[in-house]
Amino acid sequence: MKKILSFFTIILICFSFLSCENNCSCSNELPQSISQDEWANAKKYVTLSTGIKMAYIEMGNPNGPNIILQHGMTDNSRSWSLAVPYFVEAGYHIYLPDLRGMGKSDAPDGYYTTITYATDLKAFFDAKGIDKAILAGHSLGSFTVQTFALMFPELCEKIVLLSSIPVKQYQTESLHSVYNAYIDPIGENEHPSDTFMNIWYECTFKENNSTEVEFIKFLNYLKSESKILAKNTWKNIIFGLIASDLGGLYSKFDKSIPVLLLHGDTDTMTKNEYQDELMTYLDIDSNSYKNYLNVGHNIQFEIPNESSNDIITWLNTGSLNNN
Repeated sequence: MKKILSFFTIILICFSFLSCENNCSCSNELPQSISQDEWANAKKYVTLSTGIKMAYIEMGNPNGPNIILQHGMTDNSRSWSLAVPYFVEAGYHIYLPDLRGMGKSDAPDGYYTTITYATDLKAFFDAKGIDKAILAGHSLGSFTVQTFALMFPELCEKIVLLSSIPVKQYQTESLHSVYNAYIDPIGENEHPSDTFMNIWYECTFKENNSTEVEFIKFLNYLKSESKILAKNTWKNIIFGLIASDLGGLYSKFDKSIPVLLLHGDTDTMTKNEYQDELMTYLDIDSNSYKNYLNVGHNIQFEIPNESSNDIITWLNTGSLNNN
């Protein structure tokens, strides 16, 4: 009888190992740091109910508050990699998904609107068993967060928007110009030029600390990962944003959700003139808004130390103490 029980015990142990997927860890431990060289290969994968396989990074304290960091247009989770150490140190459970079509996530055909991204994000919540989270989004990621908050307010603890504007038709002309000048002329199996990628990611590191050593390596990786996206994917991303418009829905925004808005005063993509409008739509007061002087569009990697600490301060206190 003991031999039979031992046999079944061995069988059960074997099945428990087999039940783990290739990227699954049977331990609750998560990485506390990931280098730029390791970032792409550190990604996990999950198949969503929306039909795509989504790539993501998971880091930090598995028992800490959930925070989801969303990247911008044609970026991927690496976009937040210089900021992540500050959230790890603060004890957060950090998720960094690659949006549909970007990074290592699937890129099916069809325009990707902010509703598409928000629906994928809801499916990610379901797949990972996340009941509620803080959501922080940069640029296109901020548009995704706005849309998600409108569609699924019960899942939003707080939201943080970096380099954001209302999701309306404000960028249509500039996006058409980018597509017509740099994407449409290339062949189906070609990729945007290095000249365009340097324009697309024009920014400089603006803090005096050791992270600057990693900044050039980081930016080169980000450019190369964006550049290799297929021409059709660039079209789906750009035209999907042109097709996105939440103008008729802001009156339905749940104003009980606290919102932080961070902006760079030299940002030519999400312009200063639209910040007051967004603050009105989302009921953001002066203690939850900051306009960084001499900072451009890419706040979280131009000033990762300052911006991350501002976010963490606001999450802890509900205010940036602006006067």
